[in-house]
Amino acid sequence: MGAEQQDRWSFLVNFIRHPLRNASVVPSSRVASRRMFTGVDMSSLRYVVELGPGTGVFTQELYERLHPDAQVLVIELDAGYVAALKSRFGDRFDIVQASAADLKALLRSRNWPSVDLVVSGLPFVLPAEVKGPMLSTLKELTECGTVFRFFTYMPPLMKPHYHMFDLRCLRFVWRNFPPMWIYSVN
Repeated sequence: MGAEQQDRWSFLVNFIRHPLRNASVVPSSRVASRRMFTGVDMSSLRYVVELGPGTGVFTQELYERLHPDAQVLVIELDAGYVAALKSRFGDRFDIVQASAADLKALLRSRNWPSVDLVVSGLPFVLPAEVKGPMLSTLKELTECGTVFRFFTYMPPLMKPHYHMFDLRCLRFVWRNFPPMWIYSVN
């Protein structure tokens, strides 16, 4: 089985086990991955966080396009995904098995001067003990100029969860299953 087929199989199994954590039955498409970063000057980014990378579709894009000196923190809860991500990207990226609720502490431990970009593959339906701390930290970051990019399959249901942000819908990606909307803060 090829790497892409293995990723799809792994994603499907995780969707069946944790449908609220994995909001889709397949990983995002390569087209969606490219669209996620449209308009971002990747060469200028030095401190990047990825939340919930799953099989690493967005991680691959970051790996290919970021400056080799960029520091990237990848936060994933699932141990199986973490192992696969470390084998593919661990030579340059800091991949940790943790909850998005730990974002503030993880950043503090790295002593970064700022965060340029946070990209998220997390669903908007998260347990309160995860969502509260994560959104609080994201609010602090975006108020300091951090760009926050994420996607959703259901904008009307997502928007109340992110009511504290000034959301901009960047684009609709129909070449993805399911089709997605990409949003940005800043």
